[in-house]
Amino acid sequence: MPRIYLLVNDPLVAGRMRSLIDARPGWQAVGWAATLAQARNQLGSVKPDLLLADLQLPDGWISSLLDEMAVSTRYGRPRTLVVTMTLDDSQLLEALSNGADGYFVQGQSPQALVAAIEQTLAGGAEMAPTIARQVKAHFDAQREGADQEDPLRPTAPERLMLQWIADGFLPHEIARDLRITPSEVAQRVRGLYRKLQFDRRTATLSLKLA
Repeated sequence: MPRIYLLVNDPLVAGRMRSLIDARPGWQAVGWAATLAQARNQLGSVKPDLLLADLQLPDGWISSLLDEMAVSTRYGRPRTLVVTMTLDDSQLLEALSNGADGYFVQGQSPQALVAAIEQTLAGGAEMAPTIARQVKAHFDAQREGADQEDPLRPTAPERLMLQWIADGFLPHEIARDLRITPSEVAQRVRGLYRKLQFDRRTATLSLKLA
């Protein structure tokens, strides 16, 4: 049974999310906090499977908590789905670089939130073209002089997929061209985030931790 913890600063939004989660067979909302400080006090005892968190909280950005979660087992090893107001927020890429497993854009339907949670729990993620262009730019900057056989660098197929996403191709279109399923595309996207995270924090983050 997936145990989901909410770190959401608006109590009305948190209440709606909690009702949505509890109505889903097999899911359980196991707590709610409105600030990072509250979450730090509670997560150690709850240790959820998924942390659904606002990108910005009253006492800081979620990236600071992600940094702690990457190097400590104090809070367990929950997957993290961050909620953002817009894809253009620079802090979204920061959160994805610091350990977030995926994101959800606020204002989408409840069904879209359920799908995002399911995808995150299954080890997948989505990537919008604007995010793909930033991720691609990061890896392109690192490419010169890099070991092309390094497993922590994107492979040629991953780079191709990243380019297609940046160009606006949809997951089912990429899946068709690569002859894989859309869920496999989502898992490969998650793999790219993991490599980005390792690249940004090589001293503390291992591919085995996500």
